[in-house]
Amino acid sequence: MKTIKLLIIGLTLSLFANGQTIKIQGGTSISKLNLEVFDNTAFNNTLIGYSFFVGMDYFDKKYCNLSSNIGMFRRGGKHDIPAYDENGDPLDWSVTGKITLDYVSLNTMIDLKYPIKEKFSPFISVGPRLDYLAASNLITDAGKEFGIKKEKINGYENFAFGLLCGAGLRYDISNFQFGVRTDYYVDFTKIAKVNATNLAEITANTFTINLTLGYKLNKK
Repeated sequence: MKTIKLLIIGLTLSLFANGQTIKIQGGTSISKLNLEVFDNTAFNNTLIGYSFFVGMDYFDKKYCNLSSNIGMFRRGGKHDIPAYDENGDPLDWSVTGKITLDYVSLNTMIDLKYPIKEKFSPFISVGPRLDYLAASNLITDAGKEFGIKKEKINGYENFAFGLLCGAGLRYDISNFQFGVRTDYYVDFTKIAKVNATNLAEITANTFTINLTLGYKLNKK
């Protein structure tokens, strides 16, 4: 953790020394888990979560810039568990469960952009990211009936490494910058190597869609 804190402090100092546009972005995450147990997949129904980041663009050139951000996002998945009676016959209802994983995330990307009439700038971006698992919970309908809002679950990796690949559009008005972007989280590490029963590896598919607001500190 000491190394992570030093990296964050160093990044912050570098951003403010070279930064040109400070920005915030927020929106939604769309994800699902791939939990393989005995050739069966669980929690692979879509979970809608959140995404929020603050950051800064720097070393800004006409067709590219660097961008560093820190924030949080949620990923996870849902699973419908069918119910059966004492004879083994299916009932007309099921128990819904969902796994939620909340991460603190740090990324640095290169944005490749193409200005149109000096105001619109479509772009694509790619860069490395580091995620730290802040919370992992299991939420079920059955648990809610007994007053259990959520249960902490173990067995997940604390750190995740990967790439962030995105695209979007910016619009500049004076010192302000408005935009929208979508990103896909490419993972180099597993969400979990094994679950509590030592039977499964867990991977994830995660997209985010964010609205962005920026302010230029040194408008040309």
